[in-house]
Amino acid sequence: MRSLKLLGTTAAAGFAVALLGAPAQAAPAAKSTPITIQGKSAIHCGKGYGGNKTVTFSWKQATYSTTFYFNDHCTKGKLITAAVVTRHNFSGHWKYLCIPLDTHGQTHGKKKFEPRYKVWQVLRGHSNKYCKVK
Repeated sequence: MRSLKLLGTTAAAGFAVALLGAPAQAAPAAKSTPITIQGKSAIHCGKGYGGNKTVTFSWKQATYSTTFYFNDHCTKGKLITAAVVTRHNFSGHWKYLCIPLDTHGQTHGKKKFEPRYKVWQVLRGHSNKYCKVK
């Protein structure tokens, strides 16, 4: 019995020494992947639209487009108007751009945009203090 344990220990030690003495392999070349920015935002349904329920938004912003995912928990069929607000610091002041993103109660899905700037947040309504959408 003792000779078998010793043999197993010796083999394991020999394997470890072989790994340490092996030449290092070159790491695979890193692939350039587009930068992805993720974010979340939510708006309340409001009175008559489901009380304390919300519409949740999340997004994944890639190099050329942004995919928005939404889950509307408001009253079935009610239209909830929202605006995707993007902003860019232009010469020391913020420049804003809004893109409408409307949902209907009890729905979920996704929509792809090609915003000019980085997404900041999703706000209720098409008009807000940052910008107006026609």
